[in-house]
Amino acid sequence: MLIVLLGAAALYFKDQVLLSPHDSYYSALLRENLKATAERWRMEAEESLAAPLPISLPYSERRLLEADYLQPITFAFDLKMDELIQVNIFPSINTRAEVFVDVFYVKDAATEPRRIGSMAAKEQQLKIAAEHTGQYRVRIQPSHTAQGLMDIAITSPLRYGFPVDTERENAVQSFFGVDRDGGARRHEGIDIFAPRGTPVIAAEAGRVTRVGNTPLGGKHVWVRGDQRSFYYAHLDSIAVSPGDRVRRGDVLGTVGNTGNAITTSPHLHFGIYKFARGAVDPLPLVGRKKSVNTYSPPRVELAPRWLSIKPEKANLRSGPSLKTTTVASLMRAELIQVDSVAGDWLRVTTRNGTKGFIARRLTEVPSRSELTLTENYVAFSLPDDTAPVVGHFSAGEKLPTLGQFGSFARVKMPGGVYAWAKVAKQEIPVLD
Repeated sequence: MLIVLLGAAALYFKDQVLLSPHDSYYSALLRENLKATAERWRMEAEESLAAPLPISLPYSERRLLEADYLQPITFAFDLKMDELIQVNIFPSINTRAEVFVDVFYVKDAATEPRRIGSMAAKEQQLKIAAEHTGQYRVRIQPSHTAQGLMDIAITSPLRYGFPVDTERENAVQSFFGVDRDGGARRHEGIDIFAPRGTPVIAAEAGRVTRVGNTPLGGKHVWVRGDQRSFYYAHLDSIAVSPGDRVRRGDVLGTVGNTGNAITTSPHLHFGIYKFARGAVDPLPLVGRKKSVNTYSPPRVELAPRWLSIKPEKANLRSGPSLKTTTVASLMRAELIQVDSVAGDWLRVTTRNGTKGFIARRLTEVPSRSELTLTENYVAFSLPDDTAPVVGHFSAGEKLPTLGQFGSFARVKMPGGVYAWAKVAKQEIPVLD
């Protein structure tokens, strides 16, 4: 009996704790006898994870959730060890959706992505630290019945506060890892320059474990917290004692040039030591100056789902910036599907399935042309021959069309409803 109870408890524990919200939703669809929906939902998730879209942080976009356009999107970016990943989901007031967010670490090209964190469907923020330096992926997938408007923001906020009370842009002038003493040792921190007497403040809460005055670090303070030790050296004065509890932002002392910094301008040597791993680079974790550590997504307007290219030629880019690489060249009047709006850029899918970003100013509402059918055709709700059928066309019919997307033409049916007709290549008209 005990073995049976333990087995049942183990199964319950696995279902309730080890399964991510994404996995649990898939299981719920199966329990509701929606096997086809569940399998497609999971297949789209796996395909998205395997083909991520590279971005630079911070990144934000606004996306319209509609029954026919609920594909997941996976974003990829690089981080250094201990940097934070923060994902925020901002649904509009009338949005009805569950949104599943999963974060993955990719060790190398030969290794499957490993999930390191998930956000519950009803939550709006996920924050997790990068365990290693490398690539991370964030997969965002709405529920299969989602409707409404959703803003997404992916950022890497600074993990700790800046340890000197200065907003000088060039305060950090000596970096982690550079040679010291002719290469005999390396610099295990950063040097933050400021006038003598500038307050040195705690980058993170913790307990003061040691204060002292040595030939190397001069007057210094050690604080232990967040599974790390924080080292503040070359102080002019010390304002704490061993055993003191400090909060982030509390004054520990003042900037000076004691110890082996006596011949240099006043500065703080700041180091972070991770237990069992040694010194880590503080710069990605505290930034270059004391500043407000927040990110507000730009306010943007949604774009129509279908647009066309405005100039003779336009570049599809890997990210929402002119500094990113070109992934494809698009020609005038070519039809594109708008997946979301990212500031002044659109995240789109082209007719051959290529995904990327295009400047919004390079697009326009498609101009109409006319298509004469050479044979009978079926009208689909989407440019996909597995989509629901919404009507039929007869050979010889002349239909208004907005252009081609893959092997489909977007045509206007009697009554003003647009649909997709899979037509022969030679039938696709060239828009003027």
